[in-house]
Amino acid sequence: MTLPVTAYPVMGVVYLTRNISVLGPQLIRSLTWALGVAVSTITPLVALTFKYQNRLVTSVIDNAFPRLAGAKILGVGVQTWSTIFLTMGESSLLVAIIMGEVFKKEKTKGLFQSVLVKDKVQIGPLAKVTENGVIKVSRTDSSARDSSPHGSQYKPMDKVTTSTSHFGQRMGLWLVTLPLNFVPILGPIAFCYINGKARSPHVHRRYFDMKEMTPQERNDWIQARKSQYTTFGVIAQGLELIPFIGILFGFTNTIGAALWAADLERQQNELRKSARPSTSTS
Repeated sequence: MTLPVTAYPVMGVVYLTRNISVLGPQLIRSLTWALGVAVSTITPLVALTFKYQNRLVTSVIDNAFPRLAGAKILGVGVQTWSTIFLTMGESSLLVAIIMGEVFKKEKTKGLFQSVLVKDKVQIGPLAKVTENGVIKVSRTDSSARDSSPHGSQYKPMDKVTTSTSHFGQRMGLWLVTLPLNFVPILGPIAFCYINGKARSPHVHRRYFDMKEMTPQERNDWIQARKSQYTTFGVIAQGLELIPFIGILFGFTNTIGAALWAADLERQQNELRKSARPSTSTS
């Protein structure tokens, strides 16, 4: 049984706390490097640009949204809030560019699979219910494959070119949508939604690779759970925008995605057990 999708980012934090002795060494090495990059990037950015950006944002709001010019949220003016979100977006973009997709991919890949291994989740072939109610398994060999990163049957399908292309697209979208943070309140919300939705199809890319799903199977899977993946992506995006600790959420979101995949795979296992041998295809 899967939890509400909103619970998995929280469960990622709880899981890390409870299993820090197992996941800690890997996480600390990655986090130390990431925090070093973040501090060296965000600190000078805020110190050098915040005041000037605040003036620019104030000018835009005063002219474009005069009714909101004097509004405050928690005692802080909307101009300051908009500047904070704008700076957060710029900082996250710079950290992402400096750290690079390769660093993120290698660290999160190990973390994702470590969760599956610790929870003794074995990944099997795709099982789905057809329109006429028949359970269909994608291969005749329905034995579960080793979820270990060293498992002999694990065949990663994600190529460096695909990863680089996705990274480039995300950075391009980030740049295009960054000015939304000039718009009070609704702007940052729209920024998180657009960028979170864009990343949602890639939340379980590692899981799909381990199941050796075809591009069409992946698309069908995501479309059937579109709102869930969008929700997870938006929440993850919002958490990772928080200065400094947002980097930590990047790791806990990976753990949350792995816990979600584990629950989905348990449902898959039940379907495979219910499938008739004659319904499996090669």
